[in-house]
Amino acid sequence: MYNRFYLNFVTFITKFYSNVSIQHIHKVKISQFKIPMQVHVRNYCKENPSKVICEHYNKLNEEELKTLLEDPKYKAIYDRYNLELEYIKYNTGKVPKTLTSTNWLHLLKSSTKGQRRSYIEFLWKIEMKQKNRLEKKLLQNEKEKEVKTDDRYGIGNSLFFRIRDKTMNEFYNSKLISAMLHEPIIVYDLGYDEYMEPFERENCAKQLLLSFSTNRIHEEPFNLYFCNVNNNSSIMQKLHKLIPQIYEPHFPLNITSKSYLEIFDKKQLVYLTPNAKTVLKKFDPNLIYIIGGIVDKKNSKPYSFQKANKEGIKMMKLPLSETLEWGTGSSKNLPINQVLSVMLELKRTKDWNTALNVIPKRKLKQNRDEEQRKRETMLLNYT
Repeated sequence: MYNRFYLNFVTFITKFYSNVSIQHIHKVKISQFKIPMQVHVRNYCKENPSKVICEHYNKLNEEELKTLLEDPKYKAIYDRYNLELEYIKYNTGKVPKTLTSTNWLHLLKSSTKGQRRSYIEFLWKIEMKQKNRLEKKLLQNEKEKEVKTDDRYGIGNSLFFRIRDKTMNEFYNSKLISAMLHEPIIVYDLGYDEYMEPFERENCAKQLLLSFSTNRIHEEPFNLYFCNVNNNSSIMQKLHKLIPQIYEPHFPLNITSKSYLEIFDKKQLVYLTPNAKTVLKKFDPNLIYIIGGIVDKKNSKPYSFQKANKEGIKMMKLPLSETLEWGTGSSKNLPINQVLSVMLELKRTKDWNTALNVIPKRKLKQNRDEEQRKRETMLLNYT
């Protein structure tokens, strides 16, 4: 009880001083998203907080869908899409067994047949992935039942204490609290929701989760800000389901609906965009780097470049072409969590070669050449 009270108190004081005293220009009011329920993450919690939050959002979406279907226009579209789903199921079979109210809202708001079919296939792939994961888990449980052991930790008799998840969470959160006071700032701009397809928003939420996790466990984490946040957007709803505590007062993350221009000095801001002409040569802790929170797999357009140019913010790009040899056909657009990983390593090591090691080797020329040689060798062996 004492530890929990102390952690909440320290987090509050840290947020207050990081926004007022030490960084006097950061007059941020942390926006709190309130839902008609109280979700406390405690050891004695009777229900899973994620489950409670998911049920809440599902209920809201069901009410929205019910209201929408009262309109004869949308009811006719709903019936037509049902027939279209039956046709796809008959031809390919790549249709999920059940569609939630959230899925139907995405379908009703989609403008083209291609968007609907790609979304349906995306949902089917997720369903198949979950089914395969469940089958593997059941198979693993059966194998574990066969091996009977009284060893609690699976490592035999041990002299070491068990480190519980609660202890690890408090340790990592304390690092983030310290980072909010003393470390440089990285901003995620979440103002691109309207430019993404449903599956891209889903991926964006997962990449934001990975970004927070990567920063949390790093030796020298950044002070993270999520700016231009719309609490009702599908990205934030998905992120809230993944991190139930994200809107709790003690959660070590700065979330605000304000723009970074309202919070920070414009001269300090640097927007990281692949379309910039200036190359980032070294990490400057006095600057505030902005990462565009957008996933554009389908229509890759320079949205972040246009936005930064319109707002008159300095732009830079990572030296990807200058430092690495890319394989033929490899995309040089990194996911937003990998951009943060590169910046974390650059801050720690001050070396671009080490920082860019986080990029998957499959994209590089050397790895692609090796894969090509292996294929050629296999073909020669068969012939």
